Amino acid sequence: MTAQRHRTDTPAFISALLELRATAFLARVALTLPFWWSGVDKLFHPAAALAEIHAMGLPASWTLYVLLLIVQLGGSLAIIVNRYAWLGAGALAVFTAISTYVAHAFWNLEGAARFAEMNVFMEHIALIAGMAFAALYCHEVKDR
Repeated sequence: MTAQRHRTDTPAFISALLELRATAFLARVALTLPFWWSGVDKLFHPAAALAEIHAMGLPASWTLYVLLLIVQLGGSLAIIVNRYAWLGAGALAVFTAISTYVAHAFWNLEGAARFAEMNVFMEHIALIAGMAFAALYCHEVKDR
């Protein structure tokens, strides 16, 4: 980080922590955890993955299965290694937006179910924002 970008109101030990390569790497791993974990699980349990695809009202096809793996694992890897992170973040954000709209349509529910699904929906919106921040950060800091 350059001296021009250093915040004077940030304590020195926090600045040092934020400038560590490991901090940036671990943050990227943690941000993508839901995607790469799901992708690895789908990789080892293809029948369950196809059933999940079908449960969302889509045809349980091997093409969708492979595309899902590419998006979840490839998008995560792009962010984690900070190569084409913008593409990985964009793919994961679009995937999250579509699957959230399909799977968490709280506006069709009532009572406690509506409240629970609305919370999941909002959490996914925050995850999409996290992808935007990942793309911004990785664009700004190419070597971490």
